[in-house]
Amino acid sequence: MKVAIVTDSYHPTRDGVVACIDIMEGVLNSNGVETQIIAPDPGKGGEHRDGVIYFKSVSFRSYPGYFVPIYPSHTKRIMKQVKPDIVHIQGVALMALKGVISAHRLGIPVIMTFHTMVGDTMKYYSPIKMSQKTGEKLVWKYLRYMTKWVDAIVAPSQATADELVEKGIKVKDIRVIPTPVDRERFSPDVDGTPIRERYGLQDKRVIVCVGRVSFEKNVDILIRALKLLDDDVCLLVVGKGPAMDSLRELADELGLSDRVTLTGFVPDEELVMHYAAADVAAVASRFETQCLCALESMSCGIPTVCAKARAFEDYIRDGENGFLFEDSVEDCADRLRKALDADDELRQKAMETASEFSVPMFLSRMIELYNDCLKKE
Repeated sequence: MKVAIVTDSYHPTRDGVVACIDIMEGVLNSNGVETQIIAPDPGKGGEHRDGVIYFKSVSFRSYPGYFVPIYPSHTKRIMKQVKPDIVHIQGVALMALKGVISAHRLGIPVIMTFHTMVGDTMKYYSPIKMSQKTGEKLVWKYLRYMTKWVDAIVAPSQATADELVEKGIKVKDIRVIPTPVDRERFSPDVDGTPIRERYGLQDKRVIVCVGRVSFEKNVDILIRALKLLDDDVCLLVVGKGPAMDSLRELADELGLSDRVTLTGFVPDEELVMHYAAADVAAVASRFETQCLCALESMSCGIPTVCAKARAFEDYIRDGENGFLFEDSVEDCADRLRKALDADDELRQKAMETASEFSVPMFLSRMIELYNDCLKKE
């Protein structure tokens, strides 16, 4: 079987979509499924990977680090050359749309993994200024139109699947297939001491927040909550993105510069060590469709605090295997305090929850979906 993975974002972009694609590609290739990545070209100086088919693109001005294919791309001709059995779309923007249309015209089954609630990000990144209500209305109208040509949708969580149905997506086959966690890599056996020493965090209690540092991730709530915590508690923000300057300014404004560390880009081989350096992990974003970062920290046995929203409510049970906070700084601070005092039983239950997101489960469900879509031809 050959699967063309058509994606809106890819290396050198670092986000949850790219992380999921890397995992998916590795799992499929290791189990006899051939994959072909088709992605926007990051341009001169950008990271280009062998074997990837790139479409000429321009930088997305409203969201640095993303690229948009606006040139004529002959997608249909490329699909004919690739000859995939399945086209698997990752995203909903122009690159994904090109993949959907070309596959539909060629009679190739199309599957879409729905990673991002795009409507939530419109107020930050839309190139055309409009109200949040108008932006969301237009996004869902577009998605309802686009998915008319999609044979199946992969939702990373039940909450995401339910929301798609509520918003009027008519695709009959919507399956919940979460991205798996590599438990051998993300384990409690890693030593985070070198990371604490690197950032001068010895004898501190550390809260780590991992992921793309963008406005919709609400990292500012964690900084504001930090103000309400003891002076020995510090925040380690791991990643890069367009919100870094504003977060740095907020930390200065609140007098927390010495307690907030923005690491910038961290290579993959050091990521687990950054988790291991923490006493608690936190995710304040309210638009996650799964959130690998939360599951990775849970797999490491780290008490994890997340916003009470969407996918987090599917797998985090407040006070049992993690903590959920309402949309307020005070409640966030309260849950962070509880997490800092969490016992070994909670840590163990967090690891047990992460173990449910396994590679064998992901592989079997994905292969079943591919085969079912091929039968419909």
